[in-house]
Amino acid sequence: MNLPIDRAVRRSCVAILLALWCGPSATAGGGAGPALLRPPALSADPVRELRIVATPSGDLLLATMQDHGGGHSWRGKFKARVLRVYRLSQGQWHALGGILNYNQPRPISNLDLATDAQGTPVAVWNENYGDNDVVVFRAYQQGAWTNWPDRYLGVSSPAAARTRAVAARAGEPVLIHGEYRGNPDRQTWLTYRAWDAAAQTWSRSVPVNDLTQYSRSPSVALDAQGRPVVAYLQGDVLGSAVLVKRWTGTAWETLGGPLNRGGPRYLASPVLTLDPAGRPTVAWIEDLAGMDALYVSSWNGQRWTARGGRLNATSATQPTLTLDRHGLPVVAWVEDTGSIGRVNAATWAAGAWRRLEANTAHDRDARSPSLTSSAAGVMLAWREDSGGRYRVRLARLD
Repeated sequence: MNLPIDRAVRRSCVAILLALWCGPSATAGGGAGPALLRPPALSADPVRELRIVATPSGDLLLATMQDHGGGHSWRGKFKARVLRVYRLSQGQWHALGGILNYNQPRPISNLDLATDAQGTPVAVWNENYGDNDVVVFRAYQQGAWTNWPDRYLGVSSPAAARTRAVAARAGEPVLIHGEYRGNPDRQTWLTYRAWDAAAQTWSRSVPVNDLTQYSRSPSVALDAQGRPVVAYLQGDVLGSAVLVKRWTGTAWETLGGPLNRGGPRYLASPVLTLDPAGRPTVAWIEDLAGMDALYVSSWNGQRWTARGGRLNATSATQPTLTLDRHGLPVVAWVEDTGSIGRVNAATWAAGAWRRLEANTAHDRDARSPSLTSSAAGVMLAWREDSGGRYRVRLARLD
């Protein structure tokens, strides 16, 4: 008779594998930092973007964009890049197929990686086509990456090309997509898009945002019923609000009021995650007397609750967010000191933040933090300069 494996036993097994995989006493910052993990074996080309995501089974997925030669267009020379995805399973990294780009050599950018409830990886990125960026998609199904070049989404402007957020459902990408619709004031429409197999086109929801105001920087997650919850910025660049809405099945419902700690002001980079009950936690950047301050708040079902105050010591950029196994927020970000970026992280416990620095050396520039939570703990990936080239770094935070 086959008995189901208890979740705690499975977590212990994954943790043991990770402990073996980490190697002896490797720590970031050369001291009592997070335990460093071995990344997959990559080429020597610099890493420009990365994302890390855990599957429901506890595997880790790492997507990387690396420089890879160059090319020419009528505009001149360009730096080409390639996208690959790797899976960590049973303590070993394996490449999921080969290069994902539809065309080479090409400039690519704006990487997104997500998994659905069954663990199907979905990759989304911008690929240059005819000297314009288009948004392209692949999913790893039945042991191979799908071939969906005709599903590309054109973009109405360079800003719209960067205005999207991605999740995955039933092996397919879904996204909040920004478009300039040609309305008189050029506001962005934020809509929920999913592929309509019957019509062979992307469906579009009613707009998430108020069309009388400029909206941007969406972040999306799906609840247990597959309904999207969206955080985004609305208002002028120097007078914005952080808002969160969820889809009820028939309409977009606003959760509480603006999250910003002050009134309308400069805001940036909201990121959102959900707990198992579908309650969102959001991190964002907010102007504080000229400093870009990082804040976190959680929805308790009735109202927004502040998770402490400002997390950063100097101006923060590139926030990333997850929840640990207890449902408590973990956030990472970059702080610049001169020309050196340092990746910092903080875990919330007992009503306070515990901070740590992830860089392996204080004089090495570090960028692009990405967090995920698995049965074995919270994992942080980032890229860090090493001898003039950016390499992948991985660490376990708990």
